[in-house]
Amino acid sequence: MMFNLLRTYKVDVLRYLPKFLSNDNTFKGAQDSLSEEHEKQRLLIIDICKQLFVESATWGLDDWERVYGLQNKHLPIDQRRNLLLVKMRGAQTITESQLQEIVNLVYPPKNAIVLENTGPNTFKIIVNTIDALDEIRRVVEIYKPAHLSYLLSHAFTGKAPMRISGAVSQIERIYIMPQKSDRTITTNGPISKPVGAIAIRSRLQF
Repeated sequence: MMFNLLRTYKVDVLRYLPKFLSNDNTFKGAQDSLSEEHEKQRLLIIDICKQLFVESATWGLDDWERVYGLQNKHLPIDQRRNLLLVKMRGAQTITESQLQEIVNLVYPPKNAIVLENTGPNTFKIIVNTIDALDEIRRVVEIYKPAHLSYLLSHAFTGKAPMRISGAVSQIERIYIMPQKSDRTITTNGPISKPVGAIAIRSRLQF
């Protein structure tokens, strides 16, 4: 968030006066003192303006949390801001994308995925790290419809190739013999004595 006031650079009142005046050390010293005080006021105004917005507030977060009934002074500033933004959204009807956005306010990697209808009255939240699980559960319990349950799922992602191997742990041999009633075989070529076939059924163990 940008706070561009009338002056966006450090105050120096001498830049508005004829340059030869700065040759007088007494005059220059007085103007430098004025510049320093003006700069303090400029920065103070900007800092006060920042407290009017949760996204940029620092010492003003105490008042925001008092209004919304939160006690998060022990948490880092970014986390306090996120929890305030979650609280400010209110208890309105929420969609899948809105819930995902709220979850990512408290989930540091910002890449959690919400999948709906993964089971009867169930949705799933997929994360790839175990950060802020308590915070995720807290905001989900606030905003999810009361009749829905959810599963917090941990999924790994990566770009490296994956190989899956296995070993045969059990083999079953099945012998299939020719039918005894097959006494006559008609063929255009030489006839070989029929032999039994062998079927092998195996099971892999990973």
